[in-house]
Amino acid sequence: MGRMFFIILALVFAFTLNSCNSRNSHIIAKIGGIRITETILNEKLASIAPEYQNYINKPSFRKRFIDGIVGEYVVLESAKKSDIYKKREYKNAVKEFILSQKKQLVEYKKNLLISMYIKEIRKNIQPNEENIRTYYNKHKELFDKPIEYTMRHILVSDLKTANSAYERIQKGENFTKVAKEISKDNNTTSNGNIVGPFKKGELIPEIEEVIFNLKNNEISKIIETPYGYHIVFKISENRLQSIPFEQAKEIIKTTLEGKNFSIWLTNEKQKFKVKINY
Repeated sequence: MGRMFFIILALVFAFTLNSCNSRNSHIIAKIGGIRITETILNEKLASIAPEYQNYINKPSFRKRFIDGIVGEYVVLESAKKSDIYKKREYKNAVKEFILSQKKQLVEYKKNLLISMYIKEIRKNIQPNEENIRTYYNKHKELFDKPIEYTMRHILVSDLKTANSAYERIQKGENFTKVAKEISKDNNTTSNGNIVGPFKKGELIPEIEEVIFNLKNNEISKIIETPYGYHIVFKISENRLQSIPFEQAKEIIKTTLEGKNFSIWLTNEKQKFKVKINY
């Protein structure tokens, strides 16, 4: 029972201090000019985790709970009469808290505005049934026994490093060993620099064009993309079962929505005359 009391007391002290009064609320306790009303008590009780509610509702624990709140305000009133609030440590902590709250508010408002606006945008870029079926019929190769590919991958930021890596591999060094040493793609270093499995349309075009024409266990030449310089090693390709239209609908819907959003975003960038110095 003693341990439970300290748990409840700790919960009380964790709540935000509240000294507001309710004119129509029964006064439970007075500490100087502070009045603890039934409204304040109920608000604090409502904030208690559900698993502790049964304990709080017992008269003995309720009394201890009220004593805890009273103790909280006694400490507060006593602190107000001390010189603590004059100390630099206190003032700096308050300033830092206010600043962090302002930043959080700005971030919250930004994210809320974006998320709500994206919901509005999605209403206008959703593909209809006709759009989805047209895409399915025009891209039969993606759904009629599609081929799934897996590869290993090296990514570096400059051509000199890419040439050096390519020469090492051509001389017989293990592809995985070279990739582990120099590849900048941190997402694949933990699994032997393996990418995939993936299907057509899931890779950037520059790499996709090359990988489709490689044989299994064949290494590509250096490929330049907006992300840097790549060397790929084709591990395997497997032909999958055909995907019927009903099964492909959600995949196509997501794909078309993404493309429509990209078009919308490009138009908005032009509207706002976006310039980027990478």
